[in-house]
Amino acid sequence: MDESQVKKDVHQDSGDGSVFVSPAFHPLVVGDEEDVDPSAEQVSAIVSILLNAGICCCFVQEFALLYYGTRRLPNDRILCVPDEQHELAVELFTSRCDILKPCGPLPLRRPDLLNHKYPRFKAIGRTDFWLLLPASYCHIACEPNNVEWSQSGLPYPKLPVYVQSLMDTKTGVDLEDLIDGMDLSEEWGEQNLDLEGYTDTKWLEGYFGAFRQDGRDEMFICIDPTPVSRRQMWQEFVLNKQRRMGWKYPPEVYATRFRRHGSKDPRIRHIPGL
Repeated sequence: MDESQVKKDVHQDSGDGSVFVSPAFHPLVVGDEEDVDPSAEQVSAIVSILLNAGICCCFVQEFALLYYGTRRLPNDRILCVPDEQHELAVELFTSRCDILKPCGPLPLRRPDLLNHKYPRFKAIGRTDFWLLLPASYCHIACEPNNVEWSQSGLPYPKLPVYVQSLMDTKTGVDLEDLIDGMDLSEEWGEQNLDLEGYTDTKWLEGYFGAFRQDGRDEMFICIDPTPVSRRQMWQEFVLNKQRRMGWKYPPEVYATRFRRHGSKDPRIRHIPGL
């Protein structure tokens, strides 16, 4: 069954003459029926809009996790930019009406994210969506020294920078995936991370408040500002790699649920557009 048929199948009649569209196949998720996937050159061209203006940026969330060897279903291409340049970045994307147009938020929302509050764009005639986030929201110092470049020439936060941000913000699911994607060890953390002290309570309290301001009932806010020892958190997540593998990944073959024993660093792969 081709994609157009799948799209038709999820546009179901609700019985009263109206049509229900599954959020997973909403045009704000998959694009319009005639849209095509972007080429690697087209992805690079959009990133270059910011780079050519002197704006440091790096991919975060799903595409960063894919770069680091996890398995995620990619949605938006999310770029983190310095707070003081966020407004300029939005203006630049808005001005490129030949290739980008502002659009509504992603219908599928993670309960621990406020991505819908930030400017989102769709590439015209293509399936790629773009989101611009300020660095403070990502808990990343978005500066050249904290960015590395993929084999395709795209920017990502350096591994220690990204791991630290996920730990300090208690973004546990992403942190577990990143640990398993890169098969990180307890020793790696001791050598590359700041494991002294506690998670960033001030940031988490501000994030919790942002959910409240967004109208979320406190009962449904999935943010816990309670400080946790960084070292304790790191040890717990790293030492549970085998548990996360479950029964599907035999330990004699797999080091983690994403990596076989002896497999190469996923960053050396040249995957167009990643």
